[in-house]
Amino acid sequence: MPMTTILVVFLMFGAWSLVSATQQWSARRDAHAVAAAAARAGAQGDATALRSGGVIDEAAAVERAEAIIAASGYSGDVAVDGETVTVTVSAGVGYAFPAPGFPESVSGSATAVAQRGVTGEEGG
Repeated sequence: MPMTTILVVFLMFGAWSLVSATQQWSARRDAHAVAAAAARAGAQGDATALRSGGVIDEAAAVERAEAIIAASGYSGDVAVDGETVTVTVSAGVGYAFPAPGFPESVSGSATAVAQRGVTGEEGG
């Protein structure tokens, strides 16, 4: 009887850990996916910027990336450095069985670089 009790407790603890880890992994995967989509959207070439010799307009890139983040329901930061757009997204984790010590939110980040032309070459 005591061995059965110990085994049942151990199996319940293992199931709880597996479910919580899966929920955290899923939230982190979603945060990375949203960050990647927002970075790609921000790094799209801008017609106005191309006419003036640039590839992207910083304000438009931030606006496009923030629109993707807002549409997903997450919060995040967008940074534009030249032709590189970096996005960091924070996502809350909805645990079925919350426990102390597990993070309440996770984050994901992605970077995209704007390039000229279809193949990335000038005049491509």
